[in-house]
Amino acid sequence: MESKAKIKRDLILKSATEFVIEHDFNALTLDAVAKHAGISKGGLLYHFPNKEALFLGLAEHIIEDFMQRFNEFAQQDTFEQGKYTRALIDASICDLNENGELNIGLYAASALNPVLAESISNSYQDAQNKIEQDGIDPITATIIRLAMDGLYYSELFNIAPIDDELRKGVIDRLVDMTK
Repeated sequence: MESKAKIKRDLILKSATEFVIEHDFNALTLDAVAKHAGISKGGLLYHFPNKEALFLGLAEHIIEDFMQRFNEFAQQDTFEQGKYTRALIDASICDLNENGELNIGLYAASALNPVLAESISNSYQDAQNKIEQDGIDPITATIIRLAMDGLYYSELFNIAPIDDELRKGVIDRLVDMTK
């Protein structure tokens, strides 16, 4: 059973995520998040004493969510060889469709915050390690990861994004490369 403190912390992080998606990072304040969560600012400060702590908590929350999906997709895959690389593709697509803009904001913020940058890097290193040991050529697995990163940033930064049909073809080809 989760403690009241954990439930409140999760509520704050969920509210902060929703707030940033509805507005943007520039509008994020402790007051705004507290109001959005329906709690007092003091209640928020108990869990996150400043905006930097909230950013770090938000980053950890988003990374944990991504890694949970990544591992769930891998567990559901009945074909062992390449399952983590396919899971990375699936988790990336879900992330891109649901809250990619939020992740881009966190990555941008990490350029100014070494603690945040290290947290993000360490978490995603776990996924990289798993795809390198995935039963397919580690170079192929890494090319697939980098291609997904490129698709992600192309769409989010609107840098020559590709149409839906070509996107599906690219993803299908990447999945085929895992087999």
